Amino acid sequence: MNWKHGIKTTIAACLCLVLGRVFRLSQGYWACVSAIVVLQSTVRDTWTISLDRIVGTAIGAVIGWGAGNVWHGSPLVYALAILMCMVLPQLMQLKNAGRMAGVTASIIMLIPSHLPYWKTAAERFFEVSFGVLVALAVSRTLWRESSAP
Repeated sequence: MNWKHGIKTTIAACLCLVLGRVFRLSQGYWACVSAIVVLQSTVRDTWTISLDRIVGTAIGAVIGWGAGNVWHGSPLVYALAILMCMVLPQLMQLKNAGRMAGVTASIIMLIPSHLPYWKTAAERFFEVSFGVLVALAVSRTLWRESSAP
């Protein structure tokens, strides 16, 4: 990692932190984490990882929402949900999105919350997408080392 990449990542994460507070995101740290995860040294690499992260999060949010409503702690329902999270992105030719789908569904289903599953899923998708969009903006603005996709 070079110093430019470190600065870009720091700026993206801090922008997410500040904007998350401005917009009062309930768990804005997911935006910060997402920006750090997707920001790469080149715009093209950032774009590729961002697509996997957003699609994986969307799949995991939908599956986590649906499975969460019927699972009631069942390991079988959880296993089926994670299997779906791993298989659907493969069918879409997005092999790396499966991990993000599985993580998202697990967060929605396993972390106790007083919110309905649909709200937890929607918030997770929005917060992750927000972080990805900030990272893409920073990647395209500061020290562009690759042409845009």
